[in-house]
Amino acid sequence: MSLIRQTAGIWGPVGFVGAATVAARHQPGYSHISHHVSGLAARGERSARVMVPGFLALGISSLLMPVPDDDLARLAKIAGTTTIVAGLIQVSEPRCPQPGSDPAATASDVGHGIASVATFVLWTAMPFVARRQSEPIWYRRMNCGLLGAACAGLVAAGCTTRAESSRRGLAQRVFLGTMFAWHIATTIATTSRSPHGAVSGPRPS
Repeated sequence: MSLIRQTAGIWGPVGFVGAATVAARHQPGYSHISHHVSGLAARGERSARVMVPGFLALGISSLLMPVPDDDLARLAKIAGTTTIVAGLIQVSEPRCPQPGSDPAATASDVGHGIASVATFVLWTAMPFVARRQSEPIWYRRMNCGLLGAACAGLVAAGCTTRAESSRRGLAQRVFLGTMFAWHIATTIATTSRSPHGAVSGPRPS
């Protein structure tokens, strides 16, 4: 396994966080607490030049990252695809107009929203599927804990977004942090199974 693939679950999340940090500096008035990350990739904004590649890097890393079994591999690849779609279908404004409640929302806002929600649901399902892994034991236990945190984070992110809370950006980032921790831990657990880095494969019957 190449080093790029072996470390994909690490450089993808790190690259995304780095892109959001740099992009925010190019968008006056942007707040990590109040605004969603997607606002940094809004169409026509200078910050999008940095944030869109951040989305693409995260999506590609999900397509490449090593995972323990075939079911997780399928989830990771679908999530990688929806992440790339979310990055390519940019929101219309930095404030991320909500389809269905904001008359200013456009078709691109709808498309981005669908891709983002699909990605979040897929990410939440990953620790649920991964918790059946018996080894290493720390990984199984971690998945049980992250599953609860991910479900709570997903609900919080959804509720604060619908209510247009001034802390919706913070709620989203807490959820993202949980899921990025899963990506990094999964990479460590999977590649440590063999000296050459194990990859997903058929489970024994």
